[in-house]
Amino acid sequence: MLKAHFLKVLGLSIVLTSTAAQAMSLDWSGGYRAEWVEVDKPSLTNPTERKAYGLNYLYLTPKIIAADGINIISRFDVFNSEMYPGSQLGTIWGMNTSDVAATSGNQGPATVSASQLYLSVNQEFGSLKVGRMPFDFGLGMLYSGGNGSFDHWYNTRDMVSYKVIVGDWSLTPMLGRMYANDFGQGNNQTFWGAQLQYENIEAKSLMGVYVEQKKGARTTLNYSDAQKAAYCAGATPCDVAGDMSINTTSFVIGRGWDAFGYKFEGAFQSGETGIRRGTEDVKMDGFGLAAELYFPARESKWDYSFKLGMATGDSDSTNFSGFAFNKNYDVAMLMFNHRLGGADLFNTNAVKPRYPSDQTQPDQLSVGNSADDESVGNAYYLAPTVNYTINERFNLRNTLIYAQLMNAVPNSVDAKKDLGLEWDIEVVYKPIERVQWVNQLGLLFPGEAWKNGTGTTGNKGNDFTFGFASKAAISF
Repeated sequence: MLKAHFLKVLGLSIVLTSTAAQAMSLDWSGGYRAEWVEVDKPSLTNPTERKAYGLNYLYLTPKIIAADGINIISRFDVFNSEMYPGSQLGTIWGMNTSDVAATSGNQGPATVSASQLYLSVNQEFGSLKVGRMPFDFGLGMLYSGGNGSFDHWYNTRDMVSYKVIVGDWSLTPMLGRMYANDFGQGNNQTFWGAQLQYENIEAKSLMGVYVEQKKGARTTLNYSDAQKAAYCAGATPCDVAGDMSINTTSFVIGRGWDAFGYKFEGAFQSGETGIRRGTEDVKMDGFGLAAELYFPARESKWDYSFKLGMATGDSDSTNFSGFAFNKNYDVAMLMFNHRLGGADLFNTNAVKPRYPSDQTQPDQLSVGNSADDESVGNAYYLAPTVNYTINERFNLRNTLIYAQLMNAVPNSVDAKKDLGLEWDIEVVYKPIERVQWVNQLGLLFPGEAWKNGTGTTGNKGNDFTFGFASKAAISF
């Protein structure tokens, strides 16, 4: 009798399991990345503050197919960076979290975190998304979801969005929260946005616009000391004294042909920062532009591309007119990518990460011990690239980058704007699909701007420096 009952339960379990398996499945994707980076003299003078570090990182993206058109998507980041929480930089090679590193038998555990979790409901004419999801737009100049093989940063949003699709057009209104202190109402940062986009893949045409308004209560504006100092241009007193309300308008256009293609993105920011300098409220008023031109190889082994762009700097005595690109948008291996020199020439202290986040402790990130956390700001740049396809597995790429400051720092008659010239050499090896190994050599010939003028505030150094990087990525 007991045996018969057991067989019935077992049979029912198999039936239910089989039914559930037919109704729901799990699809995995992800990627692994390992890197080694060296920068000889990021200080551009003595002491050199030389950097040499490795990174190790894995991400996994499971997608639960709950029903036809209904998916639950998440992302797990394995070996997160303790110094850059909320990034996909990875853990430093040799990082040891053991209590006594000198006598420990292992490296100690690294962290695993979930950076995304959202519901996606796909319908015939649109899709609904709810949860914490990646967000990007255009070239990734301002918003980047971190989808590149070697992207170290990402933008995510807790939001509700609905994408309406009509032919090649789409309209996506969205509403969400950027920050919340607790379960109560009022102590949070909210945003609303809308994206209108036209994209025709066959015609290689792209046109889009994104508008956003972000608001934050005074109690949620946890600016770091360095950020407040950047917004106030060093003036005191400088502190949070009001609510934040910032408007952003971005647009992108692009077109491609067999022999030529281009993409162009611009973004404009304005509004209230919530910071008060002396007796005046600091307003935001800056913009950035980025263009990319492409000349495909076609039947030749040579192809060419060209990047150019600019970002405003802080030149206003009352408002903050600086603008910073997304940290994923790399123009050069060294310039606008790693912190260099001895001054905030790019006005990017307003957005640079801080470690630890505890304001009572000194910031441990500096020129000599930070990762690639610099951004394009207060400058314009020109970056032509020549790529030679050696064979189906090897590519040789050369890029020359020239840049100048928009506003000399400090704003004095003897301060210079020339940032100099950088030459980047890359060898890209792709043994099989979804696997690539990139070796980079960057040679930087700094201009006079790095000296930051003369006198007591100048002569910070503009010595030649170089960098090397070897990095491999596998996607699956």
